[in-house]
Amino acid sequence: MKKKQKILIVLFFIIVVTTLILFFKKPKELTYQKEIKLKIGEKVPTKIEYQLEKKTNTTKITWKNLKLENENIYHTGNYQGNFTVNKKTYPINLTVTDNIKPTIENVKNLEIYENEEIDLLKEIKVTDNSHDKIEINVIGEYDVHKKGEYNLTYEAKDKSGNKKTESFKLIVKEISKKIEEPKNEKPNQGTKKTSKGYSIEVKNGMYYIGNILIANKTYALPSNYAPGLLPELTSAFETLKQKASEDGIELKIVSGFRSYNTQNRLYSNYVARDGKTEADTYSARPGHSEHQTGLAIDVNSLLFSFGETKEGKWLQNNAYKYGFIIRYPKGKENITGYQYEPWHLRYVGDLSKKLYNGGNWITLEEYLGITSEYSE
Repeated sequence: MKKKQKILIVLFFIIVVTTLILFFKKPKELTYQKEIKLKIGEKVPTKIEYQLEKKTNTTKITWKNLKLENENIYHTGNYQGNFTVNKKTYPINLTVTDNIKPTIENVKNLEIYENEEIDLLKEIKVTDNSHDKIEINVIGEYDVHKKGEYNLTYEAKDKSGNKKTESFKLIVKEISKKIEEPKNEKPNQGTKKTSKGYSIEVKNGMYYIGNILIANKTYALPSNYAPGLLPELTSAFETLKQKASEDGIELKIVSGFRSYNTQNRLYSNYVARDGKTEADTYSARPGHSEHQTGLAIDVNSLLFSFGETKEGKWLQNNAYKYGFIIRYPKGKENITGYQYEPWHLRYVGDLSKKLYNGGNWITLEEYLGITSEYSE
């Protein structure tokens, strides 16, 4: 009996000791490189090397949201990955950095005449070793309506904050040469209805179609018509400006009423510089400019890139609510007769809600059934 008790005691002791050893025994330790740091353009590892029980092994890494080009990474940021060993998952972090500045090409001094529109970024090319978005801006103040030399700077900045700057001058020349005014074309005086059935009325030499004052390549304004900015436009713009401000958008008029004589000088200078055919794609002949109606304005910037800014996008989606239309929308150049101008607003009142068309603007030419073509 005593012998059995001794055996039981010994077995109990063995069990207790074994249990304690297993309980306090450290798990097998796996060591590996938890942080990987790369620069733009370097190859991203697809396998990780680790050590377990003094043995070195490799296994596949699974990366999340990682865009590779030929196994190389061109986007900065922090990326998460993991790998599995013995059914246990281990995390790994990848940091991609960039310390190289973008490059700016085609920088040169620019010359224009007073009141001439210009896209300062039109010829500029910006490249970077990363494929992240690059911001390009013009730093400095200038006034296209005032003669002078303006020292400006192009600034390109990548996602990592690397900046590249290039200086240039914008030279605004005084308009001094008086050029003979082009002939003021007139549409067929016998036309009484448009193709859409709207009446064409002539009042004091001005054409009203569907009660809308029209100034385009077909329909001209008298040379002595000079109302300035009309109160219905200025009132509507103040409302538009206030609503935009509530959304964090700042709007300002950079070009408003333009007289017949001013338009004549502008157009003539464009013709002297680019030729008549090219000038007709972006500038109205005198008497044919919407700016002379007192119902059109240019807002914020005369750069084509304005349409991609938050202000340009806000106008595209909200201007119609306050009586304004984007008069020369993208893709309608062959209808309006002019290139895309995201900055050019025309006040038409309640009609703007119909012309908005869910963001796919209907032009006045399309809506009223009229042309916009010079007679010669």
